[in-house]
Amino acid sequence: MNKWLTLVVGLLLFWAWFQYGARPRAPEIQADIQARSAAALTQAGHDEAIVATDGRDVTLTGQAPDQETIDNAGRIVRDINGVRVVHNNMSVYAPYLTRFCKDESSIHLAGDVPDDDAMAAFPERARDLFRYWTVTEDLTVRADSADGFRHFMDEALIELGQLDAGCIELTDQSLLVRGKIRSERAEADLKDRLASLSRMHFDIRYELELPVLSAEARACLREANRRISRDESVLFSFDSDVIHEVGRQLLDEVAEVGDLCPDVAFLVLGHTDSVGDKDYNVALGERRAEAVVAYLVEQGVAADRLTAVSMGFSQPVADNSTEAGRSANRRIEFRAMEE
Repeated sequence: MNKWLTLVVGLLLFWAWFQYGARPRAPEIQADIQARSAAALTQAGHDEAIVATDGRDVTLTGQAPDQETIDNAGRIVRDINGVRVVHNNMSVYAPYLTRFCKDESSIHLAGDVPDDDAMAAFPERARDLFRYWTVTEDLTVRADSADGFRHFMDEALIELGQLDAGCIELTDQSLLVRGKIRSERAEADLKDRLASLSRMHFDIRYELELPVLSAEARACLREANRRISRDESVLFSFDSDVIHEVGRQLLDEVAEVGDLCPDVAFLVLGHTDSVGDKDYNVALGERRAEAVVAYLVEQGVAADRLTAVSMGFSQPVADNSTEAGRSANRRIEFRAMEE
């Protein structure tokens, strides 16, 4: 009898050990599967996936940029030892996308804006900045914009004027500036101004294409624009094509550049602010460019190397709503030409 009792007690003890000691408990299994699933997804770069477990069943939630990413996250978890079922409830998110583009005759504004006020304001601002172009729009109100979106894109819209053609495109908080830009100086100025907005935590990338020039022409253009850009606002007074004395001294330095590259011709671009109508500013820009050409010819630069061109107020570098901005926009710029 004692033997049977001892055997029964032993079997009961073995069963209890197996149930509660030798075999892992369900909560421990669940926690282990969750930890291993989360670690595997993080290692694969799927930080967007959120893992929840119920026993050996795993549920994935969160948003990813595309369906391929979602499917891959599901496969990773299904391959983990001990996982029974994967419920993949992840969804594809649409990035917050806003695109401002420019070509030879039009400005196109498309994508997401945070409210009705921005939807009305951006086209109005574009028409004020780019009065030579037709402005079209395809904007949609979407409230979940990044902090600082409105101010950031207000400033970015101005920089569209520095592109001969191209786009400024914001995807969530990543800005891409792409297209053709007229000179190294314009490129440097654009980057400097956008860099001042870096405090707003937007990433900025550039895919810019400069005119194809020889090394000689690039060096000559760079030097001419460097000398004139130090204080070019002294060239002309408001509504005037008479070069200031200090401006003449700057142009004397530019004339010296001609000796460095005698085979390079230049467009002399006259820019104005936006005060007055289009025709008036075109004429004023032309008179200013012609005044610069005439002065450089007096200093010995061959006339057939210089061509005056008016840009009017078509390529602003600053906001015309302020005096400082208008002053910056009244400028002369050089562009090299090669046959």
